[in-house]
Amino acid sequence: MNWFFIALIGPILYSLANHTDKYLISRYLKGGAVGSLIIFSAIFGIVAIPVVLFVHPDVFNVTLPRGVALAFNGMFVVVAILCYFYALHKDEVSNVVPFYQTIPIFGFILGYFILGETISVTQGIAAFVIIMGALVLSFELGDTVRFKKEVVVLMLIASVLYAVNGVIFKFIAVDDGFWPSLFWSLTGQVILGVIFLLFIRPYRQQFLAMIKENKLVALGLNSLSEILFTIAEAVTAFAILLAPVALVLLVNSFQPFFVFIIGILLSLFFPKISQESLLRKHLLQKALGIALIVVGGYFVNM
Repeated sequence: MNWFFIALIGPILYSLANHTDKYLISRYLKGGAVGSLIIFSAIFGIVAIPVVLFVHPDVFNVTLPRGVALAFNGMFVVVAILCYFYALHKDEVSNVVPFYQTIPIFGFILGYFILGETISVTQGIAAFVIIMGALVLSFELGDTVRFKKEVVVLMLIASVLYAVNGVIFKFIAVDDGFWPSLFWSLTGQVILGVIFLLFIRPYRQQFLAMIKENKLVALGLNSLSEILFTIAEAVTAFAILLAPVALVLLVNSFQPFFVFIIGILLSLFFPKISQESLLRKHLLQKALGIALIVVGGYFVNM
């Protein structure tokens, strides 16, 4: 199979995971009670840690300071996911997910100061286009135009944390290797999940309530989302082996487009699963914002 079609599987699976998360939050976690969801997502790393140990047993060769740094770096991902969950509770998937395309912008800034990386003029212009697309999606078009401050702030925090995670991971993994760095990052995620479970009372209550109420469907959907995300990452990594990294990242930038299309299809044919606004003004707003972000994402990864 051509590398392009393999790489295309990644953003499609990511988009399906996004809609699964939204359905889970809307259907089973009323009032934004995402504590059970974030605990489950954080401790899901327990499944991956034994695999990493099997593939690369020498994970303990990492120095203590670097191991601690990687563990905290993994915690950043959990906080980023938490912000994403809260944003999903407040807005539609096709308005939330495109903000992830701002990650490269923050990555450029951090990479410049920490890794000494530079960007081209084209990438700079592309970053500006992404920002314009994000701004288009930042306003709610109702009887009055309202700036969706909470959603924007939550997703920008998530994007910054993902960018920080990527830069720190690369900074350490270059010397210590991919698998040891991944092991300690996953360990940090699990630790923060346990901290949430033990010390954040509302999250603990929400998690235990889900277990006591035997919400197996909710747990199953959460597992499905995590599996889709994991497979998407694996497929993307495999595609990188077949083609230049930059080209694979270009394909990944189409994720907001797939989120948009899947959202429309679900709203039309399966409204009980997902119901996004199909008003003309909202569709035009999303189409314009996502188009700018996809075009910007295409050139920012060149």
